[in-house]
Amino acid sequence: MRVIVILSGLLVLALAVFVAVQFKPSLLFHARPGGRKGVRHEAGGSVPGPEAPHIKANTNPAAGLADGFYVGKGDERVYVKYATPDPVLRSFLQSVMDGSTDPNVKGRQLFLTICAACHQRDGEGKDGVAPPLVGAEWAVAPEGGRLVRIVLNGLTGPVRVRGKDWNLPMPPWRENLDDHQVAVVLTYVRSQLGSNHAGAITPEFVAAARKEAHAAPETSDSLLRNSDR
Repeated sequence: MRVIVILSGLLVLALAVFVAVQFKPSLLFHARPGGRKGVRHEAGGSVPGPEAPHIKANTNPAAGLADGFYVGKGDERVYVKYATPDPVLRSFLQSVMDGSTDPNVKGRQLFLTICAACHQRDGEGKDGVAPPLVGAEWAVAPEGGRLVRIVLNGLTGPVRVRGKDWNLPMPPWRENLDDHQVAVVLTYVRSQLGSNHAGAITPEFVAAARKEAHAAPETSDSLLRNSDR
């Protein structure tokens, strides 16, 4: 009887070994969800698969001097650059301008398109992104010359706005905004945004500022060394 029990046990063991050999792949391995077909990973193991390539996200960075930003919606979004002449960006901005004959509407639409992402729609700015424009001494100064230079040439380094120090770079718009576009958007900022009630900026005023050679971004010191006119 004991011999029979032993033989039965050996038979069961042999059968188990046979099953394990025949179905080893399905018992010892499993495919990781989303894994490539035909690639197996040991159960309980950690075998890394191929990683997706790092692709630039379709969002504008919160801080730092980016070389451009996205325009358009959905699959039609296009990345355009600030500092070099970009025909796509120019065409896009002109289409914004062509949407109305009212200068205030043009200015508001340009502001919402290219300024609000950083300075916020209400012009109050955001910590770590951009300083406020509403009530900002740089924005509502009597003549507006420094504000024009900031838009044309960009700004770098610390700057004091409404009693607070900021150090967030702004890109130059010289190459992609024409004189009329600069004039209408800054007139909107100075006279329509929030509680601002400063004077208008003319295209002729912008054209005169544009003629001033300026290879590098403005700084607070360089702006203060020059007249606001």
